Amino acid sequence: MDGHDPAGEARTLQRERDVAQRERDADKQVAAADAREAELDAREDGIRAREAVGLDRLLKAKAILGKANERDGLADARDSLANERDHAASLQSFLHDEDFAPGVKARQAAGLDRSNSKDDRSSAAVDRSRLTDDGPTIREEEDSGDARD
Repeated sequence: MDGHDPAGEARTLQRERDVAQRERDADKQVAAADAREAELDAREDGIRAREAVGLDRLLKAKAILGKANERDGLADARDSLANERDHAASLQSFLHDEDFAPGVKARQAAGLDRSNSKDDRSSAAVDRSRLTDDGPTIREEEDSGDARD
């Protein structure tokens, strides 16, 4: 014999084909895994972006509520002061004055304080309403000097 084994060569050739097929299958699996990983990375990036937007929205909401609470506090202080002034003017007028002009002036000042506190409360309400609106509020436009007449 010449040392040539056709059956052995066929088996060797078949093994080489099987190895090549397994390598192609493995390459396809690696490519599919890479595609899934890229898709997961894209999803994670999207989630991070949404979380950043949510965090930004939360920080803005907290700032808005802080300003609204501050304005409410100012309104409460003005109301309290107005009540004290009104009460003091009433007592003074009732107990000591024959002339009611000073009492009237004090009550007018108390009324102005109440009016200012009403403006603060309105501004606070507008600030809170901003939580559902992305546009600037009237108060912000007034504060920045960009309000149109």
